[in-house]
Amino acid sequence: MKQLDLLRHGEPIGGQVLRGTTNHPLSEKGWRQLEQKCRDQQWDVIISSPLDRCYQFAVQLGRQLNIEVITAEDLREFDFGIWENQPMEKVFKEDFDRFKGMWGDPLNFSAPEGESLTAFEARVLKAWFGCLARQEQKQLLVCHGGVIRILLKEILGLPFQNINRIDVPYASISRVQVSEEEPYYYQLMQHA
Repeated sequence: MKQLDLLRHGEPIGGQVLRGTTNHPLSEKGWRQLEQKCRDQQWDVIISSPLDRCYQFAVQLGRQLNIEVITAEDLREFDFGIWENQPMEKVFKEDFDRFKGMWGDPLNFSAPEGESLTAFEARVLKAWFGCLARQEQKQLLVCHGGVIRILLKEILGLPFQNINRIDVPYASISRVQVSEEEPYYYQLMQHA
């Protein structure tokens, strides 16, 4: 079985906003969270979202562990469109009727001028199956809360409307064991 660890980035700067594809770097606290979580761990390769809150730490960790760091564009966070970088409280107050579709009707939800959840799922799963096809036995994927929720939906066979019930804190790790060949069999070994 291969081991794939899904690591959410640490706390970024910018406060409580719909960050999505907005490229905020990690805060000092975010760096500390990740350093603590990854202490005394070992992987064969690191595969990272290109966004700074993931990639900058991945590069530093790759240097420390002397392993390859690969950028996976499809591991970017969900594109919130016109809601990008807007305070969550403001969007919930002013546009909740549209935003609630993310939970109430995710199969038909699209962020205005952004991404649909089904398109997001398709690109994330494309990256996931690319990782599964790699030879490395222990892989670290440094990515985002939304990405991890989509992957846990796949791993656990959850209905789409339940993915936002999963808490994915900053700097949490979800460890998954996966069979070497298709059809892939998954075991969620650890979460958070």
